[in-house]
Amino acid sequence: MKSLKRVLTGLGFIAAMGLSAAASAVPFSITGGSFTTGSGYGTGDGQLDVTFTSLVTPQSFNLNNPGDVASFLFGRVTLKETCINSGNGLVDFFLCGLGGLGSDETDNLGVTANLTFTSPLSATVANVAIVGAFVGTVNGDGDVDYSIDFNPVTVDFGNGGRFLLDVGDFTFRGTGAITDGFNVTLTRAPVPEPATAALLGLGLLGLAASRRRKKQS
Repeated sequence: MKSLKRVLTGLGFIAAMGLSAAASAVPFSITGGSFTTGSGYGTGDGQLDVTFTSLVTPQSFNLNNPGDVASFLFGRVTLKETCINSGNGLVDFFLCGLGGLGSDETDNLGVTANLTFTSPLSATVANVAIVGAFVGTVNGDGDVDYSIDFNPVTVDFGNGGRFLLDVGDFTFRGTGAITDGFNVTLTRAPVPEPATAALLGLGLLGLAASRRRKKQS
């Protein structure tokens, strides 16, 4: 009987360690990323001259404990506009001179950052930005001319698992390019399915009983 208890105690400890490891090591796999933008971007009349380039490369990594973070490049945004028009000729001429004569360049400027995961879930996570375009010259005077602000997105997966996707913001105070990244933060590890734990427990009991029968014979 003492031998059986020792076996059960040892196996129970090993099982607990195994379940703990299974619950804490969360594999992530990202296959790609992209920007989705509104129709207000371009070089035509009434469009804002901004280009978007995805720099996401496939990544596979593990996050072991809540609070663990993985960081990678997301993309580059380039502002080429020298004057952001309001569509009001008098205002735009006053602010930008002849370069300000054109249609409104402050609408249809939506930006969404997309990341495609295949683990720990199969889904494309979309992060919708708050975009601001401020009428006037873009001359590097220190005032914000154009901004893209992303709010972190919470993603649930598995049995109680959760992570946070946070794409970096882009703030322009003049023309040029800004490159930024994204963070994936594990905020809550998933727990093993009850059926898995039950099967493991039955297997351990069976192994212990088998050892006891061998000893008796």
